[in-house]
Amino acid sequence: MVDSFWGDNHEHPPLMKTLYGLSWRLFHRCTCVGAKQGLHPIAIHGKHRTLPLFARESTAFRFPAILLAGLGAALVYWFARRWVGPLAAAGAAVLSVAQPHYFFHAQISCFDAPITVMVVLVALAYWKSLRSPRWGVLCGVFYGMALATKHNAWLIPCFLLVHYLWMRRGDFRRFRPPRVPLAFVSMAALGPLVLLALWPWLWHAPVARSREWIQRHAQHEHYNFEYLGKNWNLPPPTSQHSRWLLRATFPFVSTVVTVPVTTLALAAAGAVVLARRRRKDAPADQAPTDLVQGEPPQPGERASWLRPGADVDLAPGMFLAVQILGPMAVLALPSTPIFGGVKHFMPAMPFLSMVAGVGLAWLTRQLVSLAKPAGLRRVLPPVLAVLLCLPAVAETQRSHPDGLGHYNLLAGGFAGGASLGMNRQFWGYSVLPVLPWMVAHRPPSNRIYWHDVLHDAVVMYARDGRLPVGTGDVGVGEPLVAQSDLGLVILEKHFAVYEYLHWTAYQTTRPAQVYAHEGVPFVVVYQRGAPPPRQEPLPP
Repeated sequence: MVDSFWGDNHEHPPLMKTLYGLSWRLFHRCTCVGAKQGLHPIAIHGKHRTLPLFARESTAFRFPAILLAGLGAALVYWFARRWVGPLAAAGAAVLSVAQPHYFFHAQISCFDAPITVMVVLVALAYWKSLRSPRWGVLCGVFYGMALATKHNAWLIPCFLLVHYLWMRRGDFRRFRPPRVPLAFVSMAALGPLVLLALWPWLWHAPVARSREWIQRHAQHEHYNFEYLGKNWNLPPPTSQHSRWLLRATFPFVSTVVTVPVTTLALAAAGAVVLARRRRKDAPADQAPTDLVQGEPPQPGERASWLRPGADVDLAPGMFLAVQILGPMAVLALPSTPIFGGVKHFMPAMPFLSMVAGVGLAWLTRQLVSLAKPAGLRRVLPPVLAVLLCLPAVAETQRSHPDGLGHYNLLAGGFAGGASLGMNRQFWGYSVLPVLPWMVAHRPPSNRIYWHDVLHDAVVMYARDGRLPVGTGDVGVGEPLVAQSDLGLVILEKHFAVYEYLHWTAYQTTRPAQVYAHEGVPFVVVYQRGAPPPRQEPLPP
């Protein structure tokens, strides 16, 4: 019974899948009976009783990811307040969401935005556990939830350990190994238990199935991914050092050309501030003079495994550096499977935004110090915070709904990213704006080739009312193009052959419709046997 419900797609852990299912069951506006009754993977026997918040079923599925992204912004604010004032922390929270690639993922029922939020949650619990044993216990619980979200969680303790050893480096000078902190004990003990409790698929054979889960991702197949004009789907041979080095630059170059430029500039300023940070002794009744406070040790405090950071500065600069560079470095390793996409090192982005918050605090202090009138000194900080966050917000709004294909001003925008040969999309997400045209031009034969749009997605579009029930789908594979009368091509470098297949099958090289964003095509549609209609650009 357990396997019949939990065996499907068991390569991904259960937490978000469960929340997506519960949200759908509770909040969709039920139109599941009638013509749509046969579209559900589980048989529908009658109208559901729900709290009908969402007209579209897909929105009900996506709701937990959206809520979690909101929680992520709140966590960034809470975390950044450890080091900077409320305005700079609020700016960090805004900048953590105003990143086009992250904003795109924050709206879909997938795992990448949720694991990003979970990484921040575990990191916050670890940070607070350095002075509070209660948070040490919570760290293990949160880590179990992260394990139940996505396999990125395996790496969380590694990055935290680097920071902990750096923070306690004085122990090595005294030839004394650092204490094992409660947070790590809790993650090792409670994390697997929470994962086991949340994942019924493991219950039958916990050890064997956990091993299967780990091996599945450790030996993951390589995806196709375009980077700097080359298609990557196999690790370069060790003899080809130039290609190996080129691939190793992917996460760092992608960060530089996808994160809004103002966020990058503020983060660069914040990094300098953190690198130059010095602890200063100040009288107990005087506020510290440092811009960034790392919660320095209190006089007379002694460290223990319950409070392992009580007697040392908590080293925020190293903490943020490890959280940012760690996920990127893992993706740069030649042994790491080629997944592609910013989403695979996206857990670094909230911490990059916190560093940008430090830069915002520094810049505000510099400009306020130049202002003479007292009224201007009061109004300048909030005005600066808004003005410095506004470009990233505007850039994110401009990228919608094609955040996967967004590139910043350094790259030259959407068009610059395409000219550089950077990845545009994956999994057929960009088809949504084409659907009304597809409905209006559905052929009498109803034979449609959907290319990289999964059949499950076509079914969900029908459940949402975006496509008529019964819309055709000839299937997947090169030979099936010839069996269709209307077909689309998702434009990725490794899919170039599919345009040629449509030209050959339909005897035309002229598309019937093109969906483009800022002049960059994402989806091309071909139609058999009829002159192409007057082309009108589809709105994003």
